Amino acid sequence: MTTDAGQVPATPLYTITLTGSGVSIDGEPVGVPAGDLPAARLAALAEIRVRAALRGRPVRVTAKEPDGSAWPLVVDPDGRVTTLSVPHPVVPPPARAGAGSGRSAAPVVPVAPAAPVASVAPVVPEPAVTWGAPLPAAHQEAWARLLAAHGAGDTTTAIALAERTEAALEAEYGPLHPHTVQVLSARAWLVLGRRDDLSATVQLLVRTALRRRRAGAEPRSETAQVAGNAHAAWRSLAATDPRRALELSGPLTDMLEELGWPDHTQDVVRWVEEATPRPTLPEDPASPEGRT
Repeated sequence: MTTDAGQVPATPLYTITLTGSGVSIDGEPVGVPAGDLPAARLAALAEIRVRAALRGRPVRVTAKEPDGSAWPLVVDPDGRVTTLSVPHPVVPPPARAGAGSGRSAAPVVPVAPAAPVASVAPVVPEPAVTWGAPLPAAHQEAWARLLAAHGAGDTTTAIALAERTEAALEAEYGPLHPHTVQVLSARAWLVLGRRDDLSATVQLLVRTALRRRRAGAEPRSETAQVAGNAHAAWRSLAATDPRRALELSGPLTDMLEELGWPDHTQDVVRWVEEATPRPTLPEDPASPEGRT
């Protein structure tokens, strides 16, 4: 599926700068071996992908090459990169009051309020929230702190902030609201990136995939990515802790079946069959082997 660049907000616009000595994003270095340009590109795009996942939508990037060329890109949460044929839109600075007229704004003449009229105010429905829309103002500070912690490499703090913000949004809007699901998805990406507790990671990814599926979250490709990561993390767990992997095989197969992934479901079922000892039947006394 091709990303419609016209639907991607103009901000934020990240800048990847590649040089012979390394790569940076908005001036912040990305740790890669010096001189390895392909690895530097991949590392920078992987970091941008995480930032897109944290926002729950594609983001804009300008990639500057060592030869001075610059490429406008769009990076999706699932890692897909789209090269644009036109530059990114220019965001105009906010206009100041009275600017450009050469004179101050006209004074406001107060108007006496009209006499109140007894009437019933119409009920105005709240506008629908689109997937990837900014969080409400009351949660913007926590979201900004989360992004700052992630940018500083403090994943533990970022996860804690995501968990608290998610709980507050769920209490206010419900578990299937786009805001709640967006922060849950961000927390799942952060936990996956930490890779320190495979059991907890599998459980969170399974829950996130199901929540996104039931909420009809967009983009659907990200839901598929979460489900695939859940299966991959479970496979890693099976190699190190088969007993725990066996315990989580049930919830995992339920999720894979609900998403319509028969091949992955069969992979888990086959592993369970091989990992589960088969019961042995008692000998039949009437058989030749059972006679003395």
